[in-house]
Amino acid sequence: MLRISLPESQRPERSWICDVLLGEFLGLEVELAFDHGDTVRIRAAGRTLRLPDVFFAGAASPDATPQRWIVARSGLDARLCEASVPVLFGAPGFTIDAGGNAALALDVFGSAFFMLARYEESVSPARDGHARFPASQSLAVRQGFLDRPIVDEYVEILWAAMHRLWPTLARKRRVARKLISCDVDLPFDPACASIGRLGKRLVGRAVRERSLSALCATAGNYWAVRRGNPARDPYWQALSWMMDVNEKAGNQVTFNFIPERTDGAMDHAPGIDDGRMRALLRAVHARGHLVGIHPGYRTYRHPDTFARSAAALRRAIDEEGIRQDELGGRQHYLRWDVRTTPQLWAANDLTYDSTLSYPTVAGFRTGTCHEYTMYDLVGRRPLTVKQRPLVVMENAVIDDPNMGLGHGDQALAAMRRYKQRCARVDGDFTLLWHNSSFAGEDDRAMYCDLIQ
Repeated sequence: MLRISLPESQRPERSWICDVLLGEFLGLEVELAFDHGDTVRIRAAGRTLRLPDVFFAGAASPDATPQRWIVARSGLDARLCEASVPVLFGAPGFTIDAGGNAALALDVFGSAFFMLARYEESVSPARDGHARFPASQSLAVRQGFLDRPIVDEYVEILWAAMHRLWPTLARKRRVARKLISCDVDLPFDPACASIGRLGKRLVGRAVRERSLSALCATAGNYWAVRRGNPARDPYWQALSWMMDVNEKAGNQVTFNFIPERTDGAMDHAPGIDDGRMRALLRAVHARGHLVGIHPGYRTYRHPDTFARSAAALRRAIDEEGIRQDELGGRQHYLRWDVRTTPQLWAANDLTYDSTLSYPTVAGFRTGTCHEYTMYDLVGRRPLTVKQRPLVVMENAVIDDPNMGLGHGDQALAAMRRYKQRCARVDGDFTLLWHNSSFAGEDDRAMYCDLIQ
């Protein structure tokens, strides 16, 4: 067993990050001890690996421009996305002496805590128009590493260093996964619900596409739905099509539903007790997919509203005879307050949350593509809920004014790159695509490519 000696301060935080990196990510059994030392020491079989204690000691600012380290030049064989890595806390370098003791100059544990616990979001007052921490203010965007799972790469560097000292040490085997989800913000097309919205849709399509057949199809969908044929609703059709193509690819999709409307302007789905919604729950379950929760716009820091939404969905799935081993989901509009929201998910006994990506740019907001136990920065304790980081949301990549890569090859290449980087570290490629966001056949082709 490995023995880890840590500085005395911040015991809860240090214990949590050691449990996540060494236990959850690497699958190692460790024994933690605290003393008055000023470094992190990993010991076994008469050898010691030392790491600096920079972040927790408050010895450096995260705003400092990170140094770059070409890891292979230090003799470490680590799986990385690129040859060099940015050093958030600590310094580049790895050395080993004649006695087999080594020093890794990178502050792996402090850097990982900074990213995984979303520490920067707790100390920055910056918020966008939806009260979300903006991507532009994150260290990852400002320093250009949001497109790589930096924490996973740091774990690979740590493992390479440990393997140099203890070659017989074995780590947990992981297998890359595809985790496909759909936030059902709009289960039904508004253009099939009112003549006014139909008119707006027809004008928009006439300007964009100038296709008589497209206009006729849109009008035909409206009249068919109004006459009692919901299968002609294009958003309903998209849900069925998503199940079709994922079943062919061998994927189980999680469909996240808004249980209650918490804001008349921002939550557009009918309540979960609407007969059409109940039919949709039954269809998802009958086809072997999962029901998830998508708490409404005003739940993310409101305990009572959140609890009502969670209870409403649980009641609905119980009444429909739906049994699942897990119940997780994602916040509507990706609204997230690091000091409040994770505690709400834990307090309502939800299995996982998958909110943590930026709405304006895809990538690795938490620095990892692996699921991990969340941490309560206020209560200073681990939570029961897991974070399942979201890597790609289609709107972040395709739409202006986000990444604005459009509906063709450029967007697909970017999303493939994120998927490849997840696979590089045996991680989870979490993809969110809304059923209301299939603008044409190009989008469907991209989606089919990514779910394979």
